[in-house]
This record gives sequence, structure tokens and C-alpha cells, in this order.
Amino acid sequence: MWQPTREPLSVTELNDYTRRLLAGDPLLRSLEVTGEITGYKFHVPSKHHYFSLKDEKSRVACVMYRQNALTGLDFKPADGMRVTVQCSASLYDRDGKFQLYVSSMKEAGQGDIFIRFEKLKRQLLAEGLFDPARKREIPTMPRIIGVATSRTGKAIRDIVHVARRRNPGIGILLAHCAVQGEGAAEEIVRAIQRLNANGEADVILVGRGGGSIEEMWPFNEEIVARAIAASRIPVISCVGHETDVTIADFAADLRAPTPSAAAELAVPELAGLKQELNGMLTRMASALMSGQRVRRLQLEKLVASPVLARPAQAMIEPRREQLKRLEERMLPAMPAIVQRQRHRLDELSASLRALNPASVLDRGYAIVRQGDGIAARIGDVDAAKPIRVCFNDGEITADVTEIKQRNE
Repeated sequence: MWQPTREPLSVTELNDYTRRLLAGDPLLRSLEVTGEITGYKFHVPSKHHYFSLKDEKSRVACVMYRQNALTGLDFKPADGMRVTVQCSASLYDRDGKFQLYVSSMKEAGQGDIFIRFEKLKRQLLAEGLFDPARKREIPTMPRIIGVATSRTGKAIRDIVHVARRRNPGIGILLAHCAVQGEGAAEEIVRAIQRLNANGEADVILVGRGGGSIEEMWPFNEEIVARAIAASRIPVISCVGHETDVTIADFAADLRAPTPSAAAELAVPELAGLKQELNGMLTRMASALMSGQRVRRLQLEKLVASPVLARPAQAMIEPRREQLKRLEERMLPAMPAIVQRQRHRLDELSASLRALNPASVLDRGYAIVRQGDGIAARIGDVDAAKPIRVCFNDGEITADVTEIKQRNE
């Protein structure tokens, strides 16, 4: 049986001893470490920076306090950046957590994750997968929203809470899938496809709560982006927090900064809609009443007017006066008008008389007819048939004994 050789240490004593042991190592008091940022968080109240540095095999927690960031940080850190930090290594007594205390930070190039992200983003952008023209409108009054996320995550709880608060009657259809780890991207794709095959949802929310870039990486996979773009149902992406941006956000029809915000964008607030509708009804009723008052005043004014009080006198007398003035202007002009029309008639009569065949006969000419037609030329006469010579006062019938044609 194990026998202690000394008094047992408390947890506090152990952590304090380890911290002092690390502090006594000259290498750990001042060193430089290069790695890729992951899990970066900026704590707003304290303005401290919390993150981890990682390489292919390991990671270490880091903290950069506000006073060090003021002098030792001249860029905005983000997940995927490759940086070199000047720091000391120690143990955080309360949690027994080994971490680096960063005094300054400089960029050391792009990390592997960032390079992969940018490469896929450029590829899909060139294909037109992110083209705004292919993005669809989100329905304004959905009956059912589909959600592709984990049934055990915080995201679905937030979505249900916000959606039901805004519209208690909204339907929520969950397509469960893993949202981190190996195989998660394939599960997300299948969840989107199930919601499309079901066809009941009017809009699909795809996402998860916050986490490190590695935890959210399935939403940066090409197959997830293509599944979102291929969805027949409009898709809202909602991955992580407001500062987290994934490939899924670019492929979706609309990006929401958080799952809660996605529920607000997808589900209209019923109370607000009722209030807006009531306001519209009130304005319509007010407009109708106002129009009715205006028309009543117009009617009362019309009833009191002379037109309705003495209609015959008010309507006929002005027109009688107009007719009288017109008559006064026309009478003096009538003789001249008649004279002009008579002269015009004489001219037309003379023209008609000149064109009348009888006028030609009056001048001593005759018309030769054969059959039903007039023989105006030698060629019109058939020598075998008789001709009729028409004069002003009669006609004679004769036989043709000889035809002489004058040479031109």
C-alpha cells in the first residue's frame, strides 16, 4: 500500500510551485514562438486578446493584455494568420493552465488554413457561385423554416427561442447533422438535401454557434458551398459570431451574423405585423372619413348654388345669350357667303357643260357609233357592219363602202 512521504499538497500549492518553477527557467522568461492563430477572441470589456497558436501537431494557449497590445500590436489578428510572438511562458494559477503571456506580435505570413480558405474562395468566385444575380429572395411570410444544424447545439435552441417569440405559430423542421469534426461536411450536405427533398420548408437556416476556426471548418468545405448553391429552397447561413466568415456565407442567399440573427431575418415579428396592419387600417379609415367630409361640403355647396336653385334660368339663359351673339355675327356675313357659293356654282356648271357631249353636237359636230360603242378612230370601225351617225337633232344609219386611213 502506498504511503505518503510528506504532507499532501493542495491544488493551489501545486499550481504555485509549478508556476515558480517555470518562472525560474531563463528560456521561458523571454522567448519567441511562431505559429498559426486559432480561436482568436477579443474581450471587449477588458480589451485583452485571447487565442491559441498551433502547428501541425500541437497548440498552446496565449493571452495578450491590453497594455501590451497598445504598444506591441499594430494589426488586427484573425484566425488563420501566421504570427511570431515575443512572450513568456507560465502557469495560470487558478486553472492550472500553461499559457504564453504575449508582449508583442508581428505577422509571419499566411497560415495553411488561411491559404486553403482563400484558394477555394477564389475558385468558387471565378465559377460564379457567389454571383449576386443567382441569389434568391428570402420569403417574407414563411410557414415553416428548415434548420440544418446539430440537435444538441446552442444554435438550434437560440433559433427556436427567437423564432417562436417572433411568431408562436411558425413551424420549425430540424435536419440534424454534425457541425464539427471528421465527416461533418458530408452530414451538413445530406441535411440540406433532406430538407429540399421534403419540400415543406420555405427557407433553410444552415449554421452553428461559435468556435475555433477548426471547429467551424466544415462550413468552409467545397461540398457544403455547392450544396447550398444547389438548394431549391433559399438558404440563410449563420455560422459562429459576427466576426466569423465562412465559404458558406458567400454561397448562401443571405448571411446572418449569428443563429439568433438568422431567426430574426427569416421570421417576421407577428406583433409588429399586426401593429403595422392596424396602423394601415387606421390610416385608411381616416382617409375615407376625410374624403367623405370633403365631398359632403362640395355637395352642400352645389345644392346652395344658383344652378340647382333655378336650373332653367341658370343653364338656359347663358346659352340663349351665346346663340344671340352668334346670330348677330352670322347675319351680316350671309349675303357675301351666298354670293361666293353662287359664283362657285356657276364655274362648276360651265365646266360640266364643256364636258357634256351634247355641247359638242351643238357646235356642228357628229358622233359615230357602231354597236354599243363610240368609233373614235378608223381602227374602231368594222366595214362589215353598219354605223350610226348621231347629230344634235337625230341620227342616221349607213353602210361603210370605203375606209381611208390618213397617214401620220
